[in-house]
Amino acid sequence: MRILAVVAHPDDADIFCGGTLAKHADQGDDVTIAHLTAGEYGGFETTEDEIAATRKAEATRSAETLGCECTFLGFKDGRLENTIENRLEIVDTIREYEPDLLITHYEDDMHPDHRVTATLVTDAYYMASLPMVETDHEPHDPDNVYFFGKPTADFEPDVYIDITGYLEQKTDAIEHHESQVVFLQEHGGIDDEYDNLLESVRAKAQVLGTKSGVTAAEGYRRHHTIAAEGLR
Repeated sequence: MRILAVVAHPDDADIFCGGTLAKHADQGDDVTIAHLTAGEYGGFETTEDEIAATRKAEATRSAETLGCECTFLGFKDGRLENTIENRLEIVDTIREYEPDLLITHYEDDMHPDHRVTATLVTDAYYMASLPMVETDHEPHDPDNVYFFGKPTADFEPDVYIDITGYLEQKTDAIEHHESQVVFLQEHGGIDDEYDNLLESVRAKAQVLGTKSGVTAAEGYRRHHTIAAEGLR
């Protein structure tokens, strides 16, 4: 199985679906994280280029910890828009990596980049299989899209993935984002669920685990309720 997680910022995959990605990678699946931006707005008292370089290095180390590949698509942090040009770039990325499953943000999210990423990926998923939509790569038709959500969003999972054996790997990966552990604590007035990031991640996994009858879990909404094979 091939899985492509398309996320807005370098730490999003680790925080929201890192356990699932690590589990699939451990089971021998081909897992890639595509970061739309380098998260260059996520810092204080430095330049965007310096922040981007730091965050790319952190994300690369984090992906290695999860057992995944990663790539950066070069969109601008905080300035994502669902334009036809951007949508076609996501279409081409989907066609390049040929995933069976896509993972991305849920559309109801307080972060504007997360909301735009959700619609970009959903629209690109629809267009990726159309032969008349021309990009550098051949058409490809993924089986499904799985959405993850934030506590601040109107989000109720319909699929729970048991990550009991992968929670520590997930938190180890998050710890590679050293600049963001500090930034999110300073930024707590907006994203207050991140005041204590690692504790919040563990607590959320345990809550979702309790709901699904396991020790720790991650939750998703499916774009389609039926598919050839889903996340496991």
